[in-house]
Amino acid sequence: MKKSNIAALAIVLSMPGLAAAQALKDQIVGTWKLVSIYNEQDGKKTYLFSEKPVGMSMYDKSGNYMSYIEKPGMPKFAVANRQKGTDAEYKAVSQGMVSGFGTYTVEGDKVTIKFVGSSYPNRAGTTETRTYKIVGDELTVSNPAASSGGTSISKSVRVK
Repeated sequence: MKKSNIAALAIVLSMPGLAAAQALKDQIVGTWKLVSIYNEQDGKKTYLFSEKPVGMSMYDKSGNYMSYIEKPGMPKFAVANRQKGTDAEYKAVSQGMVSGFGTYTVEGDKVTIKFVGSSYPNRAGTTETRTYKIVGDELTVSNPAASSGGTSISKSVRVK
């Protein structure tokens, strides 16, 4: 290895924030299966998607993001046409799932998501910053701007 390459590497490694951001940026790439998610608000913990939610998040190397979370066992529509649900069926879907997609950037332990679209329309066109922690194949995300209010805490495992 050339002296100039060694010097450059030494400089990068001496900057912990930069090294950590690069490490998280590399570690986050892939598909993650949701294993738990709950909201904390006013000192209360609520499992809006049950204690056994269904969901996945994907992060690609180019900075694209997509996520889907669903409460398992949501009732099916009485009619086999999603355009002809009842008010109660639409309410169950609206409260029982959330999805979104956009782009992401990483800085330190923070991931900033710029939403292009979402099943919660108020999120489309917005930017949210969340705290991420990866240990082995487990990802923990703290989102202080949960779409239902409060802070959401989720745990996911890497899909292999």
